[in-house]
Amino acid sequence: MRLKYNFIGLILACGLGLSSCNDSFLDRYPTDQLSDASFWKNAEDAQKFATGIYLYLIEPENHTIMTDCYTDNAIPVHVTAEQGQLSAGTATSNNPHFLQVWSTAYDGIRRCLVFYQHIGEVPMDESERAQLTAEVQFLEAFSYANLLKYMGGVPILDHPLELNEKIPARSSEEDTYNYIIGLLDKTAPNLPNIRTSSDHGKPSAGACYALKARLAFYAHKYDVAETAARKVMDMGVYGLYDNYGDLFQPVGELCNEIIFDREYIENPKNSNEGSYIGQFFAPVIMGGWEALSPTQDLIDSYPCRDGKSIKESPYYNPADPFADRDPRLGFSVLWNGSQIAGKTFDLKNMGDGSHTRTGYSMKKYINPDNDGINNYDWTNFIYIRYAEVLLTYAEARNENLSAPDSEVYSAVNQIRQRPSVDLPPLPAGLSKDEMRDAIRLERRLEFAFEGIHLFDTRSYKTTEKDVTKPVYGVNAQGESILIETRKFNPKRDYLWAIPLEEIDLAQGSLVQNPNWD
Repeated sequence: MRLKYNFIGLILACGLGLSSCNDSFLDRYPTDQLSDASFWKNAEDAQKFATGIYLYLIEPENHTIMTDCYTDNAIPVHVTAEQGQLSAGTATSNNPHFLQVWSTAYDGIRRCLVFYQHIGEVPMDESERAQLTAEVQFLEAFSYANLLKYMGGVPILDHPLELNEKIPARSSEEDTYNYIIGLLDKTAPNLPNIRTSSDHGKPSAGACYALKARLAFYAHKYDVAETAARKVMDMGVYGLYDNYGDLFQPVGELCNEIIFDREYIENPKNSNEGSYIGQFFAPVIMGGWEALSPTQDLIDSYPCRDGKSIKESPYYNPADPFADRDPRLGFSVLWNGSQIAGKTFDLKNMGDGSHTRTGYSMKKYINPDNDGINNYDWTNFIYIRYAEVLLTYAEARNENLSAPDSEVYSAVNQIRQRPSVDLPPLPAGLSKDEMRDAIRLERRLEFAFEGIHLFDTRSYKTTEKDVTKPVYGVNAQGESILIETRKFNPKRDYLWAIPLEEIDLAQGSLVQNPNWD
């Protein structure tokens, strides 16, 4: 808890709560002159500036959680908004989400570059300088990593651009990947393996190697992914939190499963201090917008408590379909009759444009103590956690072997046998292909609504198949209903567009991704 006030609170106390350009001291002074007489006097100045960069981490709501709506996991409730266009496959390159992701990332990268220009002139302890620089290098790598997974290769900047300076051409996807990996390799040795509660939320060596494993996994560099994930595992400081549901609530926010997250202040007063997760995704009965509707396909993918699918398990009862299921289903999803914040989720207004379209709503990350959504949310949002490291290690190692070995099984079974989940271990004797399918399912269920599934399916090249399946839900009578069918252009939609506004401003230096208008 101390970090929330000493670390994130520092942003606001020092005038760095600058998500808005209108009240930022960074915008009152030209950033290339910030050091001249106004700043960079001591270590505290450098710390304040570095802390301000955290405000440019990718948004958890629209640009992370909501990406499950562009997969077979969910659909958006607000179909006429920009997320509805993305889900339906009808978006154009001027969709606001593209510009928001791009601008936030490059705003953060610019501040990293300003930091590099001036950190050398600040009188401070050299070990402190090295660690603070490493933190900023991780934030730069994290911003480029998000651009890479959304849009492919992007311009790599080596200095803060002047007001009228044209952005350089895009680097290739491979060169962008290599630049990020190089940053992470350079950064990790200057950071502690894990952060303590006093500075929880800052980058660590564990975060560097976990992000490296993620990117290598998506790039199909399975040997690199396996090695990087193994480094995190061998640190011996990370583990799985016993209670899966509490992991996404304030009670679990300092546990050692969390490798890198976005920190918020208790009782937040604005969007710099807190999040909109509750406003976006809590059910209407709590005052939220209920913006994400899980699909029946996702619901049916959760096994029964014997580890078998609902088609195979004797425990599955169509008349009571949520009994004896994988507990992660109940921790992640609300269905007709579910309880949250002492209230009952129901389907009275289903499909009216403001309530669930499928008969289900999101429960993960919804804080029952914020009933009424009279405040911004204060639950930290997890970008990287140890469960992902284990499953990345298992899948990468499985790809590197002719058949899964005990280490592959162990990594997956740790996830399945978390005390609050307690599924049976995977059956022995699986082939490489069978293990691949098992791990991919495990990732889908374990990381539902965490902003991972879209990029998993892009890596597997299954997004087209997943998205174009008919979307089903269930009505208040428990009857299956067809909700919609969606489009996906495989020649275009595996990457988001470079924002049209940026293409126009670049005066020819930026080339659009294929088949975007």
